[in-house]
Amino acid sequence: MRTLTPLVLLLLAACASPPPTPVIPEGEYAGWSPDAEYVGKATCAECHVEQAESFAEAQMGRSFRPARASLSDAEWDNVPAIRDPDRNLYYQPFRRGEALFVREFRLSEGDTTHVREVAIDYIVGSGQHTNSHIRDENGYLYQVPITWYAQDGKWSLPPGFSGGDSFRFDRPITEQCMACHDGPAEYAASSENRFSDIPHGIECENCHGPGSVHVEAIRAGRIVDVTNAIDYTIVNPAKLELERQDDVCQRCHMQGVAVLKDGVTANDYRPGQRLADHMDVFWPRFPDSTTQFLMASHPDRLQMSACWQASRDPAQGMEPITCLTCHDPHQPVQATTSVQYNATCINCHASQQVQECSEDLTARLAVENNCSSCHMPESGTIDIPNVRITDHNIRVVEDAPESAVNAASRTDLLRMASLLRPEVEPEVLAAAYLTYYEEFAHRPVFLDSARAILGRISSNQAHPQRVRLAFLSEDWNEVTRIGSTLSSSSVTDAWTAYRVGEGYLTLGEVPTAITWLERATFLAPDHLRFLDKLGTAYLAMGRLEDAEVVVDDVLNRSPSFASAWNNRGFLRLNQGDLVGGEEDFRKALELDPDLEQALGNLASLLFNTGRIPESVPYATRLLFLNPQNPEYRQFWQAVSGAGASE
Repeated sequence: MRTLTPLVLLLLAACASPPPTPVIPEGEYAGWSPDAEYVGKATCAECHVEQAESFAEAQMGRSFRPARASLSDAEWDNVPAIRDPDRNLYYQPFRRGEALFVREFRLSEGDTTHVREVAIDYIVGSGQHTNSHIRDENGYLYQVPITWYAQDGKWSLPPGFSGGDSFRFDRPITEQCMACHDGPAEYAASSENRFSDIPHGIECENCHGPGSVHVEAIRAGRIVDVTNAIDYTIVNPAKLELERQDDVCQRCHMQGVAVLKDGVTANDYRPGQRLADHMDVFWPRFPDSTTQFLMASHPDRLQMSACWQASRDPAQGMEPITCLTCHDPHQPVQATTSVQYNATCINCHASQQVQECSEDLTARLAVENNCSSCHMPESGTIDIPNVRITDHNIRVVEDAPESAVNAASRTDLLRMASLLRPEVEPEVLAAAYLTYYEEFAHRPVFLDSARAILGRISSNQAHPQRVRLAFLSEDWNEVTRIGSTLSSSSVTDAWTAYRVGEGYLTLGEVPTAITWLERATFLAPDHLRFLDKLGTAYLAMGRLEDAEVVVDDVLNRSPSFASAWNNRGFLRLNQGDLVGGEEDFRKALELDPDLEQALGNLASLLFNTGRIPESVPYATRLLFLNPQNPEYRQFWQAVSGAGASE
C-alpha cells in the first residue's frame, strides 16, 4: 500500500471539519454548565495581558498568596508580643529569612510555662486593610491568631479571636471562606476544611465564570463580534442585566449570614445566575442601623441610599448606579483618584441641576473638594477592629458619624433582615438566627428567635434546624428525643448525625452515640472533628481496636490535633502502656495547654503512679479553668491533701 506524503496529510488536515460548536441554550452562559472547567488566570492572561497585569496589582488579585516576608505588608522584625488577656497567652510574629512564623507562649510569675511555634503558609488580604494568616496541614487549612492591621500599622488578634472565643491555631477555613477570599480551589466536600490546587489570589473566573468553553472557542477561531452580540462562552458582568450584575459583586461583598439552599455548595454559584437561587443572606437590623455595618456590606449600604434608589427608578431618567459606576475591579483602588469619584457624583447631580455644594468653602478645601469625605464618611465596622472603611450609604450626614463599634454594644435586635429576597421560608429564617449565633454573637436572643420560629412550623420534629437549635442550646435531652424519632441511616446531613451522636455521648448512651457518629463519618469521611468524636466514643465503649484505627487516621492527617493525642494517650493507658500514654498527654498539652481532658488524664496518671507533686500543677490548672466542676474540685482536694501529707 502506498503511504501518503506529508503534503497530502497536510491537505487532508486542512479539509477536515472544524471542532463542533458547543451547544449553549439560548440566554445561558457556557460557564453555567457542570461540564465547564476553570482554566486559571495564566490562561486568561494569554489574550488579556493588560487586564491581567493590572488585576495582579489590584486588591482582589492580591487577596491570597504564599506566606513570604517579601510578599507581606506587615512588620516581622522585633515585633512586640500580642496578649490575649482572656486566655493569658501571648503571640509573637517573627520571620526566619523569607519564612513566616508565630510563637505562642504563656508566662507565670516571670517563667515561660508554655511555648509553641507554628509556620505560616498563606497570607490572606491585600494589605489595604489587613493581612491575616493561614496554616496548611496536609491540605487542611486553619487560621492562625495574628492579624496585621494596615491602617494603624499594628499587630493584634484577628476578628472573632477575642473575648475568650479564641480558636488559637484551629479555626477551620471552610469552603464558604475560600469561595470569596481566593480563586476556585479544589475542595473536599467530605471534609470541613481540606483543599487542594489552591490558587494565589482571586482570579478572573471568580467574576467571569469558568472559561474552558470560551478558551476552546477562541482557539478554534469561533470569535463573537461583541460590539453587536453577547459572547455566551464567557460572562462579561458589565453586559448582564442590572440585578445579575449586582449579584456578581454581592456574592462576596454582601457579607452577612449566608444560608445555602438545600443541596447547594458555596462554589455552585456562577456569575450571571440569580444569587438568591443559591443562597439567602441576612443581617440583623438594630435601632441605630445607620451606624451599624460590616466590613464587606457595601451593596447593603449602597441600597439604603436615596441616590441608588432613585437611579433604579425608571421614572427618574437616571443612569443606574452599580458597583462598576465607581469601581474598576481590574485596577487597584489607589489608581482611582478623588477627582474621578467626584466626577461620577457631579455627572449625575449636574444633570439634575442640583445647586452647587452648600458646604463652607474652607471645609471643602480641607478635604480637597472630595464629595465622599462628607457623604460617604469613613467609619469603623462591627465585625473587624482597627479598620476604617468608606460607608457606601450615600447621605447627608448631619453629625460626625458615631463609631459603629461603639454603637454595637448599646443596641437591641429588631429583626433579621433578608438582603436578597424580601420574603423567605420560616426554616430559612430560623437557620439565619442560628448561624448568626454561631458565627457572630453568642446571645440567647438569637436562639430564642429561632425557637419561636420553629415552634410555629408544623413540620417534622426531626427538621435539621430543630436538632441544631437543641445542640446549640446544649439541651441534650431534646437532641436525643429528636434522634429517637429517626433512623440514623435515613439522615443525609452529616452535621445532624454528628449533633445527635454528641447528644447521646454526652448523656452516656454510648452505643447509640456510636451509631450516629458512624453515620456522620460515613457521610463526611474527611471531617476531622467528626472522626475525633467517633474515636472518643469507641474509647468510652472499650472498642480499643476501632479507636486506634480512627485516632491514628486523625493524627496522620493532622498531627497538631490536640484532642486526638489525648485520645491516643487514653488508648495507650488501656493497652497498659503508661509511658506512651504520658507522652501523648504531654504532646496534647504542648499543642493546647488548656485542654481539660488532657490535663485531667495526665494529673490522674501522675497521681495514681505516686508522682503526687508533679500532679499538683495540672490539677490546679484544671480547677482554675472550671472552678464549678465538682469532680475537678474533689480531685484537687485529694491531690493537694496527699501532697501536704508527704
